[in-house]
Amino acid sequence: MRYFFEHIHSLESGNNLIAQNNHETPVISVAKEKSWDEAWENVFQNQDWGKYPPEELIRFVARNYYRAPIRRRIRFLDLGCGTGACSWYLAREGFQVYGVDGARTAIEKARQRFAQEGMVGDFKIMDFMKLDFPDSYFDAVIDVCALQCNDIKNAPTIIAEVGRVLNPEGRVFSMLVARGSWAGPYVNQGHVHFYELDEVRQLFSGFHDLAIEVSERSENSMKDRVVHWVVSCKK
Repeated sequence: MRYFFEHIHSLESGNNLIAQNNHETPVISVAKEKSWDEAWENVFQNQDWGKYPPEELIRFVARNYYRAPIRRRIRFLDLGCGTGACSWYLAREGFQVYGVDGARTAIEKARQRFAQEGMVGDFKIMDFMKLDFPDSYFDAVIDVCALQCNDIKNAPTIIAEVGRVLNPEGRVFSMLVARGSWAGPYVNQGHVHFYELDEVRQLFSGFHDLAIEVSERSENSMKDRVVHWVVSCKK
């Protein structure tokens, strides 16, 4: 952990995507005026994706929703659901699940997985900046590394939409890759913004009970660090 923070302070401001430890700078597409990058459609068409949620999300859900008397009454929105890994976990735990993504292939694969396993989930192709849901509809909105794949100038609009669709006591969970993190996992996967801590604080400043933690893992025999900000807050 100390390594990460010392490294962050040593970095100069610059491009969204950073290469460290003499790795070649990844190829990254230019962000466009929409809430998702079309490069992800190609990624989902040609790459197998993870089937299981991150531990950080499981911890958030367990702490806040496992004691709900009737789980089927709790509505989750999985923002940038991809092929449905997090939605799958939430549905298996008995919650109502809605997943949205800009990539048609991702939504098709999520629907297929749920159908094969006899699970219920509502998956739609949707722009994050125009969420087609009523006001105050969800109890929680989760984002596992989807918001970071949008142009940062569109992020406030997306977060405003998240706030709109949350009920008055609704909660947000978000994981965002941190500036200073090794860029390797994001090579050739479209636009990615590596977030500064102050950017995270500003983005979620309109919410209450804001908590920001750090999640870190090593790669390549501890030569590289993959670091995320883990955000939780309440409307």
